[in-house]
Amino acid sequence: MSKFKCIAFDCFGTVFDMTGISREEIKAYVEHVRRNDFSPFNFPQSWWDLNLHPDSSTGVKKLQDAGFYCVTLSNGTPDLLAHVSGRGGIVWDSIIDPAKYKVYKPHEAAYATVTAETGFFPSEILMVTANPTFGDIEGAAAIGMQSQVIRQPGMPQTIIELAEKLAGK
Repeated sequence: MSKFKCIAFDCFGTVFDMTGISREEIKAYVEHVRRNDFSPFNFPQSWWDLNLHPDSSTGVKKLQDAGFYCVTLSNGTPDLLAHVSGRGGIVWDSIIDPAKYKVYKPHEAAYATVTAETGFFPSEILMVTANPTFGDIEGAAAIGMQSQVIRQPGMPQTIIELAEKLAGK
């Protein structure tokens, strides 16, 4: 059984399928985040219409059924994350909003918001991302969290596989 009690998910690309989003829209979003501009980002309708990866809902539910507290740790607005997740059948234990703390990922303080919101120690939290070059791995490590990359060669390909790995099945 895993030592982790809480699983924090990056959503864009990890839980949500981003294949329908244009490079220009992604670039505008990343530039907003990198500027640390805490004014609301106007996510285009295409982001509100995102689908989940086919394994996301079942995988998150398997993790929750195994006793893991599952949260979002994404730079999207809580309304957007709840809307897309809900359309796909995911009910998170918590939707963490780093912008509420005036910080965005990949700044290391963004990862500490999970501890602030849940009460779990960093060593009890696993950061899950499909974006190994965004900074989640380094940001999580900076505060003592471990991370797991998925959907990449040599890694679990689905959240279901991750759930089975963490539950020891």
